[in-house]
Amino acid sequence: MTAAIGRRSVLAGALGLAGAAMVPAAARAELERLRIVWWGNDDRTRRTTEVLKLYQAKAQGAELVGEVSNAEYFPKLATQLVGRSAPDIFQLEPGSFADFVQRGATLPLDSLMPKPIDTAGIPRGLLDLCALDGKVWAIPHGLNSFALMYDTAVFKAAGIAPPDDKTSWDDYAARMIELTKAAGRDQYWGSCDGSGYGYAFQVWLRQRGADLFTADRALGFNQDHAAEWFSYWDKMRKAGGCVPADIAALSPDSTITQMPLIQGKAATSLAFSNQIVGMQSATTVPLALTMFPNGGPGAKPGQFYRPASSWSIYARSKAPEAAAAFIGFFLNDPEAAKVLGVERGVPMSPATRELILPTLTPVERATVEYVNFIADKVGPYPPPPPKGSQQFGRVLKRVADTVAFGTASITDGAAQLVADASGIL
Repeated sequence: MTAAIGRRSVLAGALGLAGAAMVPAAARAELERLRIVWWGNDDRTRRTTEVLKLYQAKAQGAELVGEVSNAEYFPKLATQLVGRSAPDIFQLEPGSFADFVQRGATLPLDSLMPKPIDTAGIPRGLLDLCALDGKVWAIPHGLNSFALMYDTAVFKAAGIAPPDDKTSWDDYAARMIELTKAAGRDQYWGSCDGSGYGYAFQVWLRQRGADLFTADRALGFNQDHAAEWFSYWDKMRKAGGCVPADIAALSPDSTITQMPLIQGKAATSLAFSNQIVGMQSATTVPLALTMFPNGGPGAKPGQFYRPASSWSIYARSKAPEAAAAFIGFFLNDPEAAKVLGVERGVPMSPATRELILPTLTPVERATVEYVNFIADKVGPYPPPPPKGSQQFGRVLKRVADTVAFGTASITDGAAQLVADASGIL
């Protein structure tokens, strides 16, 4: 999950460890330089930088260097890991977490809890979302799920009801075709093209009793699943319900600034619930969110709660306790919590949620209400994906584009997806 704003470095200045209660004196005695890297849009970078400054004001003895990178985030991080020059703290998300753990890139954090990382406020079941093989490898920033974002104004003007939690995939396609016609705008369509979005494909698969990967870390879908998925979007594309191939090719996934919805080319987008904060800051159209379309009568739940993103510590970090101290501050400091809000997801700690609720804007409160609303509509968290699975999103997007442009048939594209996906595991 990225947001393309270009790469930049943010030097937070001479930052210190958060006092004797957080780090042993021996660690504080020596100047330690911590590198921290994340991806995100301008809003995330602003909030994160403010927290770095807060840490500087409350601590002494360490230097924090923060970097944000987007399209190149994971390739660059992988290169740094090979060269043993990765940052001390790096951001991960569910699609990449298990892959990096299985490659030995991250440090197990159990020995660093509850001091300096105090996780007492996080229910154990939520902390386990960042566990693998009995150990905790990351600290989640917040909770989210998938969400369909839409422009409320265009639906109102067209006299068409927006999607809701009762909308099926078939209903969604019909409504998007109708909206494209009713809107009557040049270069404007009802929906994004989700055929290349791995997370959307996963929701669709789970509604059908399958998944991207199985519990024994093998491929969880077959050629028929892939063909049905590509066929769904092909029909909608040809009927004018979603953006055409040339526009879809420039919208790789949930990158905010490249979403057709944000670019004024579509009325809806398939994204993640916490993204409504960054999305609304990037557009003047009023946005709302609802669940992804459902699988119809008798379908299984497709969505699930997930850690929006998380902090992991590099396995070769020379200052793991100092890194853990910063993560503890990021997780628990009340002022930091108010700055971060829900941009990285709804806080895992109920106490932190109550603390920040009065400070939230209506858009920010909407994501909290949404996460609460879907509580009885989500399924179980999927099993840890296999090593190599982090590449699946790029594989799906590449194949989906060939189908959308007509350079591959649906049948050939489905076969290619299964072959290529199997090849990365």
